[in-house]
Amino acid sequence: MLEKLLHNITKISADLFCKLLGQPSVSDLKAQLHDKNVQIHQLEDQEKALYRVISKIRASLELETIFRTATKETCKLLRVERIAVYRFHNDWGGEFVNDFEFAEPGWDDVDTLGKNTVWNDSYLQEHQGGRYRNNETLVVSDVYSTGLSQCHLEILEQFHIRAYATAPIFVGKKLWGVLAAYQHSQPHEWKKLEIQFLSQIATHLGFAVKQAELLAQAEQKAAELHKANQQQEIVFNLVAEIRESLNLDTLFKTTVREVRKALRADRVGIFRFYPESNYTSGEFVSENVLPDCDSVIGIIVQDRCFAEKYAVAYHQGRIQVLSNIYQAGIKDCHLLVLEQFKIKAQIVVPLMKGKTLWGLLCVHQCRCSRDWKTLEIKFIRQLAGQFNVALEHSELLEQSRLQANQLIQANHALEVANSKLEKLSKLDGLTKIANRRCFDEFLEREWNRLKQTGNYLSLILLDIDYFKDYNDYYGHLAGDECLIQVASAAQTVLKRPTDLLARYGGEEFIVLLPNTNESGAIKVTKLIHQSIEKLKISHTKKNSSQYFVTVSLGVATRIPTTKSSAQELVDAADKALYKAKEQGRNRWVCAAKF
Repeated sequence: MLEKLLHNITKISADLFCKLLGQPSVSDLKAQLHDKNVQIHQLEDQEKALYRVISKIRASLELETIFRTATKETCKLLRVERIAVYRFHNDWGGEFVNDFEFAEPGWDDVDTLGKNTVWNDSYLQEHQGGRYRNNETLVVSDVYSTGLSQCHLEILEQFHIRAYATAPIFVGKKLWGVLAAYQHSQPHEWKKLEIQFLSQIATHLGFAVKQAELLAQAEQKAAELHKANQQQEIVFNLVAEIRESLNLDTLFKTTVREVRKALRADRVGIFRFYPESNYTSGEFVSENVLPDCDSVIGIIVQDRCFAEKYAVAYHQGRIQVLSNIYQAGIKDCHLLVLEQFKIKAQIVVPLMKGKTLWGLLCVHQCRCSRDWKTLEIKFIRQLAGQFNVALEHSELLEQSRLQANQLIQANHALEVANSKLEKLSKLDGLTKIANRRCFDEFLEREWNRLKQTGNYLSLILLDIDYFKDYNDYYGHLAGDECLIQVASAAQTVLKRPTDLLARYGGEEFIVLLPNTNESGAIKVTKLIHQSIEKLKISHTKKNSSQYFVTVSLGVATRIPTTKSSAQELVDAADKALYKAKEQGRNRWVCAAKF
């Protein structure tokens, strides 16, 4: 007791001595050290949470998935009642983006913000984004004690908002929108770490939007190049037809067939003016038409309106493009002719024989109006040029050389586009891992390689247990998210670049492990099983007992030989998987053990 008393006296004396010197006491230093340790742990927790959210954002390039994931995770990590995304319009008004919000139960039905709710803030419009343009956040702990204007307060009350924090989302250097955290039930004292976390998520959302936009542009460009190449190939084939034969009837039939197929139009026809009619009459000499649309062959067309109003313009190379004949402002006399053939939209290109207007190449849309694309108009113009070559033989050589050069350029563009498409064709669209086609090619290649070296090849086939029940209960969107998470969990286990995870079909996944024996395959199998269990994806079966999503796995190992086949390895893993399901699911079975 005396020793303890002396210790306390010494400690008190030391604290008094420090105070006399104006220095912090030992107790104060310990308290400060404790506070610093708490802050460090909070920062570590925030960094881990941020990494998890960013990883999920980067797992998808589809904007809706990215934002739904980010808002859900941010809402739970900040422990607020709602996270929403506001997107600016060009006039600096804006709206809350459909399906880009997440709200905690109890608040998800209260005037949902994420249903394209227009919320035009006059201040933001006047100042073109206001403080957000300077990458500043806005924090309000209680809307009733911040001095907000009455009109602003009324809007907040409409959505039961009591406190909020917002951070700007930039795509490149452009202010794209705002990530907002809302508290409905009570005021909320926002911590510095919470605001930092919200800002970091907003920053990475901007990166994700930019990445998704770039991918969409690349895919669109590849599709356009592919379509342009198809159209150029048709032009080239017609050039070849012209070189081989000047039989106009054959050329007409080939042209209308290929043009309608390329443009997916309802009808394509070639109209010829009667030579002595002065452009007042003529008939369609060839057509290719859908079965449910009327034929125009054999019908004499009388149109004095054309001779009076349009012939001169077509002589000068005019192309008529009508997306909707009733909104084009055309003359009534011309409109009556179009209605006769039930035309709703059309492209009409002149066909010249030397300097004489010989006829018209007509592309008709009969079932509905249609917005014609620039590429389609250019394609029709090119074909008309080739017809002019056929009608005037003297121009054949020059036009053929021109189209040959265009084809070389188009083929080069196609090779580049095909290379990009080839990469995309080997990925599963949902999970972004290898697809069945990619797996089959890789399996065959590895099997043949290991036949030469005599090394092991192992395979793991896994299937999500009761996935149909999961889909039926939670819906297909949740089912898709489940598949994405399972694929991601399995992929994290594979460390070697030679290992391959692929979606085998439906809820089945398959793992190929070159140069891996049975014990190695079993180790990987266990890790995959554990990784998926750690996801703890809730799954309620029909009997309403709560549990989590699990998988069953089948393992098979072989040394490839000339007397065996890769399919035998797949079949062995499949039988092992079936055995695992027979034994009660949520387990793995090795093919060699039964």
